[in-house]
Amino acid sequence: MYLPFLLLCLSLGVVKKCAAGENWCYTGCEHTPTHWGDLPGSFCGEKRQSPIDIVTSQVQTDPNLLNFTFTNFFSQHVKSLTNNGHTVKCTLEGNTAEINGGGLNGTYSLDHFHFHWGDTEQLPGSEHSINGYRYPMEMHIVTVKKGLTLDQALASSDGVAVLGFFIDATDNGNMSRPWGELTSLLPNSTGHETTVNSSLSINDLIGNVDLTKFYRYMGSLTTPNCTEAVVWTVFYEPIKINRNLIKQFPTKTRLTNIYRPTQDLNQRKVVASPATPLAKSDSWCYEDHCDYTVSQWPLLPQSYCAGARQSPINIDTQKAVVNELLGPFTYTNFNNKNIIKSFVNTGHSVQGVLKEDIVEVSGGGLGYVYSTVQFHLHWGSSPRDSMGSEHTVNSKGYPMEVDTNTKY
Repeated sequence: MYLPFLLLCLSLGVVKKCAAGENWCYTGCEHTPTHWGDLPGSFCGEKRQSPIDIVTSQVQTDPNLLNFTFTNFFSQHVKSLTNNGHTVKCTLEGNTAEINGGGLNGTYSLDHFHFHWGDTEQLPGSEHSINGYRYPMEMHIVTVKKGLTLDQALASSDGVAVLGFFIDATDNGNMSRPWGELTSLLPNSTGHETTVNSSLSINDLIGNVDLTKFYRYMGSLTTPNCTEAVVWTVFYEPIKINRNLIKQFPTKTRLTNIYRPTQDLNQRKVVASPATPLAKSDSWCYEDHCDYTVSQWPLLPQSYCAGARQSPINIDTQKAVVNELLGPFTYTNFNNKNIIKSFVNTGHSVQGVLKEDIVEVSGGGLGYVYSTVQFHLHWGSSPRDSMGSEHTVNSKGYPMEVDTNTKY
């Protein structure tokens, strides 16, 4: 969350040194995030810092986190975009947008919103993470408690309220029209400001995100001097925009990896609104009838679904290379008709459970003898669906796929 010009320098458009000043950066200077605590007047090494990793298995529902009330929040249009050397900050026309409810202690006036991002899709840049999963981007809508002076807001544990929205990548261009307009106006140099002459609003950017589902914790600004005066709301559902538009942020602004690493929770509690689903190990599915569809599997507790070695893949035979060490497999008892112990409908597939330590496979470059414990099936929505297989060969799918699970 970026607020040095508002709360520290009392200026939103001018670069001037104060408190922690402009002597900090994300990369390429003396005071990178690990050294922000060394800056004069800095709170960056204290115990209530942001952002954090939200571990959903440790989150509890708070019945007091009811719906927000937005006043003039989505009707005001974006006025300008400024590249301040650390992010792109967007200001709105007028000065009447307010928010209350949602468990907030009072009414807050909207000031601006800004973004955090990484470098490419391989290096995402959201500040908060969910179960260790970091999204490509994050948007912060910054509000200040109504009736407080700037000094009073800084001195209050909840003087600033920030609404955090994850931004995820999609291939669906139809979902990204407002973001296409916004990225076309991204200023390409530090200190450069562009004027927005259209009716683009925050509501256009948020889209159909469910605003009743969110996490809550007490934290800090995420840039120096990291003042611990923020009540954080992090929304459960991400905003989805075209992945090519996400690339425009680092490309056009020439700013990369502009996010602070997650900070220790230090005994703080993270709570969730009653509408927010809290993950269970079996709460995933393939289609849109559960809380954790394929795109959200990385958010499940102890999930590795966002790792770099995921399956299935498309096998491009033009790029495959011959490995002389991959000899023939040896199959033991694969033709035994009495080794299937049972069939189980798991709710995700049909699984054939095998009698233990009978069916084995070796060779094929495996290096060990593996005992086959079960097999299961993957298929599409109808017999005509050629993409029911998980793996594809030269982008061609098959009606079904059988996978065997083994151990050694």
